[in-house]
Amino acid sequence: MYHLDRRSFIPLYHQLKEKLIEEIESGTIGVGQPLPTEMELIGRYAVSRTTVRQAMQELEHDGYITRTPGKGTFVIRTKLSRGLTRLTSFTEDMLARGMEVTSSILEFKQTKASAICDRLGIPRDTPLLYVYRLRHANGIPVAINASYINTLLNVSITKEELELVGSLYALYDRKGIPPLESDKTIQAVAASEEWSRLLHLSVGSPLLLVEGVVYTYNHQPLEYHQVISGGDRYKYTLHLQR
Repeated sequence: MYHLDRRSFIPLYHQLKEKLIEEIESGTIGVGQPLPTEMELIGRYAVSRTTVRQAMQELEHDGYITRTPGKGTFVIRTKLSRGLTRLTSFTEDMLARGMEVTSSILEFKQTKASAICDRLGIPRDTPLLYVYRLRHANGIPVAINASYINTLLNVSITKEELELVGSLYALYDRKGIPPLESDKTIQAVAASEEWSRLLHLSVGSPLLLVEGVVYTYNHQPLEYHQVISGGDRYKYTLHLQR
């Protein structure tokens, strides 16, 4: 029998949910595979039917599983992982995991933003190309990208090109201004009404906000970006050495 901590202030259904997420994330239960049945979980963890059902509801709400009457409960995704030791694009990371990547371009326009120019280290009146996108992995909305591109590099990028190529980084490579280095910060934020609507989350849900400046040749600033992703759907990984 598997054990839950009955002395903990954490509800049993949440403990059970986290145990099942551990099995999903570790690959013990892979995508497309069925979860143990309701009765199996009751017997394994010595919990009530109500506890199991509440844990299942939470997993389904968070997008980990799908329940089909008469067939069972199946895993449909794991938490997406992105490394922080290499400069890679969202598209590259998701394709490397065998996932289908799609994007919805919500805004594509020229704008002026003095604060962003300051972050890029360029004159405050410099026009910037603003690209605002919703990113999907296997049809699930997982991240919002806001990119401000430095137009002083004299490289033209059109909305049609981005829709065709799909990845800004791949487009930069084609234009001869490859992303070579980046400074990033990561912080926890709460979902606004707009972010919650786009990511299908509740207002106030925990999100990860990654901000950064990307540089091309000779440390020229190429892009300032913000990436907003659901904390329950996304994780960043690090490999450190001493």
